[in-house]
Amino acid sequence: MKVLVCTDGSELSAKAVEAAIGIAKPLQAELIGMTAVKGAKPADGLAGEAADVQKRLGDIYEAAKAAGVACRVEAVHGEAPWQCIIQLAKDENVDYVVMASRGMGSIGSLFIGSETQKTLAQIDRPVLVVR
Repeated sequence: MKVLVCTDGSELSAKAVEAAIGIAKPLQAELIGMTAVKGAKPADGLAGEAADVQKRLGDIYEAAKAAGVACRVEAVHGEAPWQCIIQLAKDENVDYVVMASRGMGSIGSLFIGSETQKTLAQIDRPVLVVR
């Protein structure tokens, strides 16, 4: 079983990481932490990622490790975060996706972020939206 959690480094996405760990631990599921990065992947992989991307992924990994949850992390490159989330969910055949209701992007919508709305509209598996 696999749980995918998405983060953009916002305070609310940190709550999503906590929720994902809370789901993964009793299910003995693997946690896959991801952050979306606009544009093509650098040739040197994660070593070429910006410090903030590495911090986001490191925070997920350390939180999972502290909770005793198996975890791996990935920066997914693409045109839009919602596309990255859906593609990774399919590629990894995850059972659940956990994400924040809003991130650090533009305001988008009063109640739910536009990336979250797009993900919910297009994804083919359960999504827990953390508020």
